[in-house]
Amino acid sequence: MEKTVNTLSNIRALSLRAIAPSRQKGNALLFAMLALVVAAILTIVAMRMYQASQRSVRIEAATSDLNTIIAAAQKLYGNSNQYGAVTTAIAIRGTVIPPAMRIAGTTTAQNRYYGAVTMAPATITTANDSLTLTYGNVNRDDCQDLVLGMESTTRRIAVGGTEVKPADSPVDIAAMSTACDSAATRDIAYTFGRGQ
Repeated sequence: MEKTVNTLSNIRALSLRAIAPSRQKGNALLFAMLALVVAAILTIVAMRMYQASQRSVRIEAATSDLNTIIAAAQKLYGNSNQYGAVTTAIAIRGTVIPPAMRIAGTTTAQNRYYGAVTMAPATITTANDSLTLTYGNVNRDDCQDLVLGMESTTRRIAVGGTEVKPADSPVDIAAMSTACDSAATRDIAYTFGRGQ
């Protein structure tokens, strides 16, 4: 009987030793999977932060471009009341539209969204008393920021043909949100005069 008990104890000890490595393997696999999940979450968070950062940089750069163009046009053409003669080609040749935006060998320009940048005379109060700068192909996510960022610099703003800032009035937030959200990309037309 004692021999049987010893044999059973030996078998039990052997089976516990056999189970221990498989438990260790299971724990190692569990920790590896947990590490992968944590790494995936950290990667997603990092990607979202990067995308938000890139969006912020893109909006700042586009707003800076728009302000630069408007200030140059007001200085060059507004002071002499020459808005009626301005075309995109004239604005490009006169470097009102920055040379970095010019498509090489042409009198056309392209913005950061790969959309056309154009200028044309406009009327708010009297004929040709202002210019309209159209900034094409702005993506849906940036549209509202580019409208609100230029509200104080412009007299009128239209998004895809929908007036979201009537002449010399504040932006209509409801109209802006609807117009900006109605398509994946929109053209924004900024109308400005000699001085706001």
